[in-house]
Amino acid sequence: MNEFNTNANLITNPQEAVEQFVGEQFIEWLMEYIPHEMRTWPVIQRILASRPKPEKIKKFMLQRFLAAEAYLGQREGDPGFLRFAIANLSESDDPEAESALQILEEKRQERLTGHKIEKGIIHTTQRELWIRLLKSLGFTDEEIAKAEPKEITRNYIADLSEIFSNLEWQTAVGAFAGFERALAEENKVLLEILKNSMSLTEKDLEILVQPLESTHILDKIVFDLEGKQLVWAGIQKQLDIHQEFLIGLSKYLIDH
Repeated sequence: MNEFNTNANLITNPQEAVEQFVGEQFIEWLMEYIPHEMRTWPVIQRILASRPKPEKIKKFMLQRFLAAEAYLGQREGDPGFLRFAIANLSESDDPEAESALQILEEKRQERLTGHKIEKGIIHTTQRELWIRLLKSLGFTDEEIAKAEPKEITRNYIADLSEIFSNLEWQTAVGAFAGFERALAEENKVLLEILKNSMSLTEKDLEILVQPLESTHILDKIVFDLEGKQLVWAGIQKQLDIHQEFLIGLSKYLIDH
């Protein structure tokens, strides 16, 4: 289990952290709290203790790929999580939203650099890395093209989309920062499982070590109590959704 290892993280009670930490210290606490909290989830512990067969890993990772597609939107015209959050912030007349909005817009443009569209599907560098991993697990192009998200994956995408689209912009930004930090931690777990269970190369696994986090998105909004409370609300909601998703998805990986 991860341990808190900085002076800021001596506080393990979130409410105390919200009240006492400000600015960079609060962000530092958040970014260490999230992986620490995730490592306490029973579902993460069960996943780490499992030694799943290749067929189970394939089913799990296919749904994980389909969930990852929602970050940018799989098809031309799909909003994706980024555009949902961008639209939310664009509607705010709060000047403090401008910095976070710019970071999200730059992140989307970065993701789209060098992309191409084939048969309505947006092909980005990240998608190609996912395809490489899926093929290394034994999937064919046809199987990937025909893959459909299961109910748990659809719910995960819908629930996160709701937060990014419709909640207060600070809550949406908090959820987005927490979402990226949680994904980075989940990828570490998946990397460990795949290395222990499959014969894959570092190149095959490259998508799981891609940088995700953008903590600067929180820089301007965690100095007053209200801002911190709204950000923390987004973190909590995102973590609850992420945990529920992994619990549902774990049935593909673990014998219950």
